[in-house]
Amino acid sequence: MNLSRVWGIILRHVFLTTHQLERFSDLFMFPLFGLVLWGFLANYVQFQSSSLASFFLGGLILWIIFERVGTSIGIDFMWDIWEKNIMNVLASPITLLEYIGGLVIVSVAKVFISFIAMILVVLAFYNIEVISGLGFSLVFFWINLVFFAVVMGIFDIVLVIRFGRAVGPLTWILPFMIQPFSAVFYPVSVFPEVLQKIVWLLPLSHVFEGMREVFATGNFNQGAFFIALVLNIVYFVLVVLLFSYTFNVVKRKGTLVKL
Repeated sequence: MNLSRVWGIILRHVFLTTHQLERFSDLFMFPLFGLVLWGFLANYVQFQSSSLASFFLGGLILWIIFERVGTSIGIDFMWDIWEKNIMNVLASPITLLEYIGGLVIVSVAKVFISFIAMILVVLAFYNIEVISGLGFSLVFFWINLVFFAVVMGIFDIVLVIRFGRAVGPLTWILPFMIQPFSAVFYPVSVFPEVLQKIVWLLPLSHVFEGMREVFATGNFNQGAFFIALVLNIVYFVLVVLLFSYTFNVVKRKGTLVKL
C-alpha cells in the first residue's frame, strides 16, 4: 500500500468538504439535529429516571458514531460515481485497497469531528452525565462501532458495484434497517427468544448491552467486548472476500464503466 496515494484520497476529500456546503454541513447537520431533538427528550425523561435518560442519550451518541462512519464510506463512494470520477480513480495507479483505505480514514476523521461537536452540545444543553459515565470504556465501544461500520461501508460499495447506482440510496438506508435489531435503546431481552439468537449475531447488540451495563453497574464487560470484536473480524473477512469476488466478476463483465 502506497501511503502517499492514500493521503491523496484523504486530501481530495478534505478540499471537497471545505469547499462544498452539502459535504461540510453533513459533518454537523444530521448528528447535531438528531442529538438536539432526542437530547431534550432524554432531559425530560431524566426527571422520571436518570438511568433511563443515560441509556437513551448514550445509545443515541454511540449509534451516531456507527451510522456516520458506515454511511460516509458509501456516500463518499457514491459522490465519485455521481461526479463521474470513479473511472478516473480506477484508471490511475491507485489500488482499490488504497482507495477504500482513504475513504475509511476520511470517514473516521469526520465522525471524530462530529463526536467532538456532540460532546460540546451535551455539555452545553443537557444535565446528563453520559461521557463521564462511560469513562474510558467509550474507547472500547468506539473500536467495535467503527470496525462494524467499516464492514457495512465496504458492503455498501459491494452492492453498488454489483447492482449499479440504482441501489445507491441503500448506503444511508441500510444502517437504519438493522437499527431495530441492534438493541440501541432497549435490551436484547425485549426480543422474542428466537429473535434474540439472531440479534446476538450483531456486534452492535453486544456494544449497546455493554454500554447499559457500564451505566447500571459501573463495570465494563470485557466478554461482550471480545465477542463483538471476534464477530467484527469474522464479518470483515467475509466482506473483503465478497468484495474481491464481486469486483472480479464486474471487471470481467465490463460493467464497471456503467457506474
